[in-house]
Amino acid sequence: PYGAAASPAGEGGYQYDASTPHTYWGIDAPALSLRVGPNYRKNKRKEPSGPALYDLYGMDFVRADSAIKAAGDVFRLPNVPGLTDVDTGDAHVPPMIVVNTWIPAEEPSMFGGGDATQSGDLPSFVIVMYFVVSERTLAELRGDPEKASPAVRLLSEWCKRSEAGDDTFRGRFKALGLVEDIEKTSIPSFVAGYNGKPALVTKSGSYTRRDKSYAEVTVNVHMWAYLARKGLHALRDKFSKFVLNVGFTIEARAEEEMPEVLLGGARVMHLDPGRAADS
Repeated sequence: PYGAAASPAGEGGYQYDASTPHTYWGIDAPALSLRVGPNYRKNKRKEPSGPALYDLYGMDFVRADSAIKAAGDVFRLPNVPGLTDVDTGDAHVPPMIVVNTWIPAEEPSMFGGGDATQSGDLPSFVIVMYFVVSERTLAELRGDPEKASPAVRLLSEWCKRSEAGDDTFRGRFKALGLVEDIEKTSIPSFVAGYNGKPALVTKSGSYTRRDKSYAEVTVNVHMWAYLARKGLHALRDKFSKFVLNVGFTIEARAEEEMPEVLLGGARVMHLDPGRAADS
């Protein structure tokens, strides 16, 4: 996809041209509602997210015979002095996070694909999003840790423990997708019921600190439950007809970790799988 144009809409955000097909822009974080306290376990209350911790820098979308295990092997990663090489003030928090998602390019099987499913060695649509740390997050990371927001403290802990191989804590990574004006679409009801709801990326995910400048998170949708994969496949021919907000966050559980805040996201306009380049 191509970066979309946006024009200022005064205080509070931007006005997007959502009519341009196969384009994307940075997400308006409040479009996605996330956990808030107090006592989330009892109240189950969610509110629009605050500003994202990372800003979208760019996005790639290709079709491949097999998942791309490391984005840097195929794509030219952003390398912008003063942006992707900054010292965040926290040795475990990189200035850039790359989210590399592998989505089945063929109709899913109820019985899975064995080792190929685990490794992603199946035809895939590969979506890579590049996120750079926001100025707000950077200021908090470089300041007094005790005064940092719960979301920034959780980010620091998540990066530290994920880098150390703590898969349980790394598995707090969540993906969300929200189709705008879904009631005007022909999306099947069994899929529409999940609109805007998060999915924990546990066994299907990984976290690798590639170097000082970035970490890469992979999301292997081939490993998701059959109904989830079937639902995505059912939407394939409809993607070009709607606007999709995609976001990622780290799940807050303890009271001191609330409220959740979006890690990063994208607003994708009329994505057309038929226009995905071959890798």
